This record gives sequence, structure tokens and C-alpha cells, in this order.
Amino acid sequence: MTDHASVDRPADARPYIVGANHRTADGRLREALFVEEARLEETYAAIGAAGLAPAALLSTCDRVELHGMAADPEAAAARAEAFLADRAGVPPHRLDGAVYRLYDADAVGHLYRVASALDSHMVGEAQILGQLKAAAARAAAAGTMSVELDRLYQSAFQLAKRVRSQTRIGEGAVSVAAAAVRIAGDLHGDLSDRRGLLIGLGDVADVMLEQFERAGLTRFDMTGPSRRTERVAGRAGRNFVPFDRLAEAIGESDVVVTAGGLGRYLVTPEVLEAALDRRRRRPILLLDCGVPRDVEPACDRIEEAFLYSLADIERLAERGQLDRRAEAEEAGRMAEAAVIEWRRHQAEQEGIPALIALREHFETARADVLSRHPRADAEEATRLLMNRLLHRPSEALRAIAAEGGAADLRDMVTVNRVLARLFGVGGAAEAGAAESGVVADQTGRDDQEVKDRE
Repeated sequence: MTDHASVDRPADARPYIVGANHRTADGRLREALFVEEARLEETYAAIGAAGLAPAALLSTCDRVELHGMAADPEAAAARAEAFLADRAGVPPHRLDGAVYRLYDADAVGHLYRVASALDSHMVGEAQILGQLKAAAARAAAAGTMSVELDRLYQSAFQLAKRVRSQTRIGEGAVSVAAAAVRIAGDLHGDLSDRRGLLIGLGDVADVMLEQFERAGLTRFDMTGPSRRTERVAGRAGRNFVPFDRLAEAIGESDVVVTAGGLGRYLVTPEVLEAALDRRRRRPILLLDCGVPRDVEPACDRIEEAFLYSLADIERLAERGQLDRRAEAEEAGRMAEAAVIEWRRHQAEQEGIPALIALREHFETARADVLSRHPRADAEEATRLLMNRLLHRPSEALRAIAAEGGAADLRDMVTVNRVLARLFGVGGAAEAGAAESGVVADQTGRDDQEVKDRE
């Protein structure tokens, strides 16, 4: 458990989740609901002021969720939804159909799937677990975390760790950009000391640059036949190489990404041969993302050139997606088993107060018998104690049996089954209401004997 401050919660508090994600809400609404890092402190203060603690807020580009515990989770979820709408500055009806409310095992199962990256936009992505841990830490620091909510988070983290270690859900590239980075890593190893070149502009180029930067390849020069490329490079703080020096720029690069799609080849075998001569025939990777293609296919016949078209990269990404879907099925079964374990633990916890009360009741009866009969031998004392303990249950059983209605008979069957389960009483479930009445009568006579002796 975290070492930060936490709030108390009612003994019968139940988990709930209110949120919106990439499946239920459009980008504009998610952007309105999103809480930036700079606003988290004031948001947690507002959570406390609204009486929503214990609660934690998960806010990412793909989802915004409030995770809480409450004795009345339905009422708390309604307040939480109104809170999110108010903080986002949108009318409450704007959330209709976009926000989900989950309770008890459904909420736990959802949290487990989120932590295990089964509910992510990209199944198996690793970022969500770190984001969830940060949310828990932030709630603890803000004082809106309870022991039980923290325990629920820790169980989610443990499940996510098992999923990562026992499945391959996080392996394999599942996007074109990730597949491109994987190809580059296979060829060049560590990318942090490598150099890249981007030829052309566009959304694909932006995604590629972002993915390569995450992988450590941050030095990307830019070139292209249009003047706009130079302006974009200047705004991005990247080095621009005039297009008439293309062979020189390629020769200084280990990874070349093209995204021109101008309908003519920008990289020809002649240009590539000149570039390889400049780099002393060291291998070079060309990722042709242009539609139509930017790199002349004949370049693939050059021994030191490793050319991948967009179709090649997409096939690798699709293979990774299929692999992850198969692993996700196993991870899903693990999450379901974890929910069953949580429910079992909750049931055990709910039985503890009754067990404590029963033990205290027995102890009180034992002490009372010993105080009233200090000279009784073991046989007499235990018989008196047994009669004392059975007195009230006997009266209740007689009352149920005497009423004799269908509902009462069902109650008697249930009682018999519970007795059999609790005390291992053989045949209790089959004895039926009539036999229970006979036993109760005998116990009643013993009870009267106890009263006469006292």
C-alpha cells in the first residue's frame, strides 16, 4: 500500500467507475473531459469538496474515468457524472450515451482489463499501466485514497504484471509506425546513436517521426522538393537539407523514411549508389511510405540497401495484431479469474463481522454458564453450555416450522443447508421442517431444565 494519506470509507463501501473512453465518446468530448497535469491538484480538491472521496481520477487521451468506493455506489456515480460534466464545462445531457457507470464486480473487471491493456485503443500497449499507477499515487498524495480502493488498485497492478509475464500481449508491432521502428531496430540495434532522414511531409511522416523519437532516434533531418518542407523543418527545429543534395543527405543517414507520394520516384538506384559510396557501403534502411511509391523498386537489388514498401510494413503490423488478439484471449481469461477471486475475497470479508459476533456470543454464554455453575464438572458444564447456545436457535426453528407456509418451508430448507455447511451436520438438508420441529421440542425441554436448575 502507498504511504500517503488516505480517507476512511464505510465498512460496506462498494466500488464503482464512471467514465468515457475512445469507444463511447468522440474526440471533442474526451478533450473537454480531459484533465491536464496542471489542473489535477485543484481537481482533487474539488473531488474532496464534492464528497466523492475515496476516489481516483484516470485522465488520458483515450479515457477519463473516476474510480471510487461508496456505500451507495449508484448515487455516488450519479454525483460523479455530474461532477465530470461540470468540470468539463458541458451540459449533463451531453454525456448521455457517452459515459458508462459500472458497479461492484463489473467495475472491478473493467479496472482489471484497463490495467492489463485489454481495453486500450491499441491492445497490449504498455503506457496505460504507468498512467494508472500515476493516478493512484496522485489520489494518495491528495488524500482521496482509501485502504480498500488502494487494495483494489494493487490487485489490478499485480494482475497486469502477471499478464505481461505469462502472455506475449505486449510483443509484436501492431501499427505501421511501430512496425517500422521494429524493422529499424532489427537492422541497426540501438537507435539512439543513429541518424535519420525524412523525405516529404504528411500525417504518416508525423506519426513515423514521433514513433522513432520514442525509440531514441531523435536526430532526423528533413528534405523534399517543395519549399513547404523547409518551412516545416524550421518550425520543428530540424535540420533542412536542400533537395539537390539528396544523395549526400541519404549517405549520412542510417534510416530513410519517405512520405512524398508525388507520382514520381524521388530515390533512384543512381542516387542510392552515390549515397552508399559516401557511407562506405554501410547498410541503409529505406522505409517507403509514399502512395504512390517514392523509391524505385530496383533499389531493392542493391545489396547494402534494405527497402520496405508501405505494403510490406502493413503486413508486419497486421501479423502483430493477430498475435496480440490471440494473447488477449488468454489475458482476458486471467482477468475473469481475478474478478472471481476478488468476489470470493469480498464474500469472506463480509462474513467476518458475523463470525466475530458468533464467537463473542459463544464466549459470553460460556462465561455465563461457568459463573452460574462454578462447581459443575466438565460433562455437566458442557451440557449446560450446549443447551444455552441452542436455546434461541431452537425457538426460531420451532416458529418457522409452526407457521408452515410455502415460504417458511423454503426458509427451513435454507436453514438446514446453512447448518450443514457451517457445522457439518450430516443429513441436515434432508431432515426437513418436521424433523427440525422434533429436534426443537427436545431442545426446548432441555432449555426448561436449564431454567429450573438456575
